[in-house]
Amino acid sequence: MTTVARAPQITDNDRLGMTLFLAAVFHGIVILGITFSISPPAESESLPTLDVILVQTQNPSEAEDAKYLAQVSQQGGGNSEEQSRPTDLFTAPSLSKNPGMAMATSQQQLASQKQVEEVALLHQDNSSYSIDTDEDKQNPNNTTSQNRQNQNQNSKQARLAHELSTQIQNHAEKTRTRYLNSSTREFVPATYMRQWINRVERIGNLNYPDQARRDKLSGTLILDVVINADGELVKTDLRQSSGHQILDDAAKRIVQLAAPYSPFPPKLRQEADVIHITRSWEFLNDSSLRTN
Repeated sequence: MTTVARAPQITDNDRLGMTLFLAAVFHGIVILGITFSISPPAESESLPTLDVILVQTQNPSEAEDAKYLAQVSQQGGGNSEEQSRPTDLFTAPSLSKNPGMAMATSQQQLASQKQVEEVALLHQDNSSYSIDTDEDKQNPNNTTSQNRQNQNQNSKQARLAHELSTQIQNHAEKTRTRYLNSSTREFVPATYMRQWINRVERIGNLNYPDQARRDKLSGTLILDVVINADGELVKTDLRQSSGHQILDDAAKRIVQLAAPYSPFPPKLRQEADVIHITRSWEFLNDSSLRTN
């Protein structure tokens, strides 16, 4: 008697179960947001980097157009007119194109070590062949050359150490500078700047230039005033002219007449040795001065 194998029958329940399973998988992918992407090639040159800047001062108001990431918000910091990438003496996210003196010294050491290994290959004890060498060609000249090379390396390392020490010292002795302008909101520096504005406006209105009053000149200029911690005037820079030499000179003269100013309060003195106050000066038609 022969038994015939019968194919398993697929019932409606089987179809319903498979449909529910596929629907659950599809909804899980949609809900959980499972996506697939092509991994980057393994031979990529370097990992992506991100510049993060550590700042020493902070400002309660956020910058509208931030140039770098930092641990706190800051406006008016730095002493450069143009945007530039900060540098560090010892670290960098990528290799420099110019390896510098330390890399050159390392390369010389590797070349010297390779030369020693090549010489060692010519002096094997267990060898079936022997080579006669002239001992007079190895001792005096080679020793003198090696000593000279060691002296050059020591000299380069000494110069490198002195250069790094000088840069670190200059960085440590750099004057702490704070920049104040119309966006400054922190209480202590803002209060000091308000007192400075009141003094400058009072002296300016008392010493308004006569020729400007007679000629009814008016204009707006931008002046940067540098003051040290003792309230002494360091310098005055004209950032934008009013278009009238008389008004530009009058603004500088008023700043000099109002000096010296009040010394920094203790909290501001802890943060800065020098401050820059950058404000706009308005010489109005009614012979009055106003700073903004």
